[in-house]
Amino acid sequence: MITVTPIQEKAEQARLCALCGVPFEQELLAYRAEDNGVFAGLCQFKNDRYGGHLYHLAAPMGEDRTEALFVTGRATLNFMDLCGIKVAFFDGEGVSDALLRRIGFEPDTNGRYTIRLEGFFKHPCSHAPC
Repeated sequence: MITVTPIQEKAEQARLCALCGVPFEQELLAYRAEDNGVFAGLCQFKNDRYGGHLYHLAAPMGEDRTEALFVTGRATLNFMDLCGIKVAFFDGEGVSDALLRRIGFEPDTNGRYTIRLEGFFKHPCSHAPC
């Protein structure tokens, strides 16, 4: 079973970022994913007056943890929605177009992956096969 929880300690966030090969960003919030108790990935993000921003969505180096990253991405967006964020962006790199689209992002006219969160979690079957 995949679980997603906030990373409470910055030292732990830094350690997990290193395992995933992404830069640790002190000012960012982070979630960690576990698959049956085994670390499976993380997401670093922030909310500001412009919306939500996902910067890193990564699995441990050399591991394919697509399902865990999907759940982590959705959990992050759900948190943003609960905080009243109306729009979110993926402002990172190294994540496949297929995974970002599966999470719910679409490229805008400038190619920036964007998602409108209003109502997104009210009808989950409207944006994913049930």
